[in-house]
Amino acid sequence: MSGIDIRIAKLFNGKKNLVISALDHVMEYGDQPGIEDAEKAIMNCMGTDALLMSRFMLKRHGHLFKRRSSPVPVVRINWTSSFYYPLDYRGGFTRIATTVEDAVAAGGEMIICSLFLENGNEEMETENVALFSEVVRQKEKLGIPLIGECYVVEHQDKTPEENHLKIKRVTRVMTELGADLIKCFVTHRFREVVDNLPVPTFTIGAEKLGSDLDVLKKAADSVARGARGIIFGRNIFMAEKPRELIKALGRVINKGVSPEEAYREMS
Repeated sequence: MSGIDIRIAKLFNGKKNLVISALDHVMEYGDQPGIEDAEKAIMNCMGTDALLMSRFMLKRHGHLFKRRSSPVPVVRINWTSSFYYPLDYRGGFTRIATTVEDAVAAGGEMIICSLFLENGNEEMETENVALFSEVVRQKEKLGIPLIGECYVVEHQDKTPEENHLKIKRVTRVMTELGADLIKCFVTHRFREVVDNLPVPTFTIGAEKLGSDLDVLKKAADSVARGARGIIFGRNIFMAEKPRELIKALGRVINKGVSPEEAYREMS
């Protein structure tokens, strides 16, 4: 068993499915309601199994992760122009923003890195694969698990079938390049995506949903289709009662409680 295997086993800690949140938005575009006060946002997400953030957010607030019950800190490795939403970039130009070694030195126990493909720029995409592969080499040396992120920037411009096929292709590429876990959109035939992958898969919340009940329903639908949990950012940290929602999500995806019942118990 490798260090990566041990850390993934500790992440799941006997659970079938995981509730993970993300606070790495401000690393990408600097201004995100709900993360103005990073310490408060982290505290609101303390019931999650893992938490995505930048290396320096973790360094500034490492004291919050000393307890055994604290979320596993996951450090964002890459920066990409596609996530700079204020200017509506679409290209997917990506760079390694921090080394895996530096992420571990800050207290990171896992890392996350995106891979952007099929954006119409062959040279840039080949460079993106080289960057992703370099992250894989670094994490293999240190025994740190890597979440490979497939985010389809242009998802609203594609048909459900186009999104599904792209996600199915890109996620498998990432696992063959060395990703240990996958983060991606749920698709209308998501079971095909899951069955095409040799590693655990997590779905993302993407746009802010209309209500906590919608969030619970999306999480339930994700695990019903084969996901091993969810990685929700705004749909958790922008919730009116994030701690209660986190508990409800855990009951839905691990205890089989219906979204409606879990929602009623939150009130």
